Amino acid sequence: MKAKLLLVAPIFSALLLTSGSVCAADPARANDEQQLTKIENDWAGAYVKRDSSFIQRITADDFTFIGPDGNMVNKGDYVKGLTADTVFTGFKIDDLKIRTYGDAAVAIGLATITVKTKGEDDSGQYSFTDVFVKQKGEWKAVSGQVTPVAKDQATE
Repeated sequence: MKAKLLLVAPIFSALLLTSGSVCAADPARANDEQQLTKIENDWAGAYVKRDSSFIQRITADDFTFIGPDGNMVNKGDYVKGLTADTVFTGFKIDDLKIRTYGDAAVAIGLATITVKTKGEDDSGQYSFTDVFVKQKGEWKAVSGQVTPVAKDQATE
């Protein structure tokens, strides 16, 4: 269960769709938002592909992640969790908004995932927040957090 929670994160941070409001008057900002949108989309794809090398590359050494259960893990445990008992078969970013502040950025989104941990279905919608900093000219994730969206009581 813990491994599944590690993977459901920033997870989301990862697929298609919009980058929020790109400001045409500021090409540097628009470029940063495009780069971060690509990172988020690729991150989502890395969950499905179980590509821990991608996660290793885009996270800072001091990356921390807070999973849907509220537990916090470091980069090493987060990366290991990607190839553990949790298997993602779908990861779609439904909404993504990116705000940049110089060499820092915040990505907030909503994702729909299809995932099983040891045969248990944990699929659903999750909201996420990822924090990035630009280090040596490259965006690195320094923090991620994911929260399951409560299911509508009327549909259960």
